[in-house]
Amino acid sequence: MNRKNKWIIYGIGLSLLLAGCMDNASGNGVDEMQDHSDRLVSVQEYNGEGFSLKNGQENDKIAEANRDEVEQAVKDFFLQQYKTEVEIHNIVGNVDGASVFVESIGKPHFHTYAVVPLDAKEKKIMADQVYSLEGEVENAITSGVYGLMYEEEFNELDEVLKEITRDYHYTGETTQAIHNTKSFGFGNEYYFVSFFDMELSEQIVELYLENPDLTKEELQDLNVEKLSPESINITIQLFKNKEDSNPTKEELDEIAKVIEEAEGLPYGAYNLLLHDNLIDEVSGSGDKDTTVERADPNYIMKD
Repeated sequence: MNRKNKWIIYGIGLSLLLAGCMDNASGNGVDEMQDHSDRLVSVQEYNGEGFSLKNGQENDKIAEANRDEVEQAVKDFFLQQYKTEVEIHNIVGNVDGASVFVESIGKPHFHTYAVVPLDAKEKKIMADQVYSLEGEVENAITSGVYGLMYEEEFNELDEVLKEITRDYHYTGETTQAIHNTKSFGFGNEYYFVSFFDMELSEQIVELYLENPDLTKEELQDLNVEKLSPESINITIQLFKNKEDSNPTKEELDEIAKVIEEAEGLPYGAYNLLLHDNLIDEVSGSGDKDTTVERADPNYIMKD
């Protein structure tokens, strides 16, 4: 996978990822030439309502009519396959079934999803065939474990970003929007973490499956900092807190400098995206022509 696109695919592009993987003949399912200005809402008001996946309308109705069965099938899947209890946040129809967005209960903490296939003709849930896209849950677990390993450092990052949003008049996404539209692993209203060293990721997942109640002390031998910082991406997304206000290159440079100079932040390579106040209610994305960014290969490095 091209590194330039990895952090976008793992964290932001839920509709792109799911539509693309489930409907390969149709590309990524997004018509970039179409004007979607009528779908834009203020980020402070967006709670994920309206979020949808390509060609999923009919399956969405079937899944909702069988919601209890869908939820139980997904909870069983995560317990059996990943020894993880999850909370169900949203069920969204896709071309092949229903994508179910979940949050792990307790620590390590992460957001991810699973797919429940449906028989549209019979309007039937195929509860014994629940699956996830290859590497999706594993990446979420790995980033969640990383968040636990560097818990104090992420708390410091939270404080730095709260100060930035206050000083530069930005905000993050709502908790409801994250629950209902994101599968980015470990993260919050300001950022998410993606892990790209497959060898260490496999080691972390193996440890997690042996003991899902891992403590920070049990993870000390992993020696994550032997990796290149580019193996761990921390993608920060901030939105202007008022409508009709656009981010500027000057703000981008100043905020990047604050992050560069901050001490005690998590090890990794940081992408920084600044959006205006609006978010697409269907795709859940804030990316548009007004967005300014500092990203791969021009990371903000913390090593």
